[in-house]
Amino acid sequence: MKLLHLAVRYASAAVLLMSAATRASAQLSGVLIGDVVARETGAPLDHAMVSIAGERQTFTSESGVFSFRGLQPGVYRMHVTHLGFAPADQNIEIPASGPIPRVKVMLTHLSFKLAAVRVIAKPSCTNPGRPDPTAEPDFAAIVQQIRMNAEHYQLLSDSFPFAHRVERIHQMVRRDSVRSRPEIDTVSMRSDAHGWEYEMGTVVERDPRRGYVMHLPTLRDFAGIQFLNNHCFQYAGIETSNEGNLIRIDFRADDQIKKPDVNGSIYLDSATYQIRRADLELSRMIPQVPEITSVHVRTIFTEVAPSIVIIDKVVGSNSLKHGWGPWATVASREEQRMTAFSWMRTDPRHPVQP
Repeated sequence: MKLLHLAVRYASAAVLLMSAATRASAQLSGVLIGDVVARETGAPLDHAMVSIAGERQTFTSESGVFSFRGLQPGVYRMHVTHLGFAPADQNIEIPASGPIPRVKVMLTHLSFKLAAVRVIAKPSCTNPGRPDPTAEPDFAAIVQQIRMNAEHYQLLSDSFPFAHRVERIHQMVRRDSVRSRPEIDTVSMRSDAHGWEYEMGTVVERDPRRGYVMHLPTLRDFAGIQFLNNHCFQYAGIETSNEGNLIRIDFRADDQIKKPDVNGSIYLDSATYQIRRADLELSRMIPQVPEITSVHVRTIFTEVAPSIVIIDKVVGSNSLKHGWGPWATVASREEQRMTAFSWMRTDPRHPVQP
């Protein structure tokens, strides 16, 4: 029997620290030091992402401090983001001589009027693209938080690469809910090996070794131009879970996409705006595998340390055409869970002072 397997890039979402000169009594030549704080309270904001000149990026420390070295004289554009806050842009001038003034960036806390967002069922997607901030300012700001999760993850995984092992468990499920003997294997992965990235029409591909695989879009893809331009987005309300209140954002693939793509929901923590869960299903079935009638995948994120979020588990289920009787095979189930995690170079939770 042909089966659909999951191809998963395990990820971390939104986090951590970079070296900051918190003990420096004076600025060093070519070193920019700054603080990121909440405008309303003046409290330092840790884990904010600071970009300068569109190329160099870092995170703030636990005390909200960031630093950049080796800057040449001139004017730089700085972009600062933090989950739950509106992004800020600021011009910074690096003088030709003398100390560089310490920078202070104030971010404004977001306050969404979620009750004002109408929830309307959208059984189709004929006008894909990100929400219009003019027509739907609150919802557009929420979708922007998904993109911030992705941008913070990308900085973490590239600048602080980590290795991890994933255990994969595959079983067949009978009509009477009895499962077959599990097939178990383990694979090693690393965050800086990007691999597949979302493109329209490539979610399902044939693998010479495993048959057909479903590539699982994750944080990098949710914020990518390709994904945003090929899906419709809708605010679907607040859901209560064991983790607290979650903001649900539904998305649906463009109706014009004729190959299998993904529909689903993304859940954000209503207090921190960190991603907690993603539920996906194939938008179309696979003609080459007529045995499969539906595909559902749930991705669960968890914190491994304060403000460090990674994928904890992925559970996929393929519903199958089946006969009658309790012994008939009705589904195949694949579970993937992280079993080991380690930083490959620097642990961003313990930065080295410059």
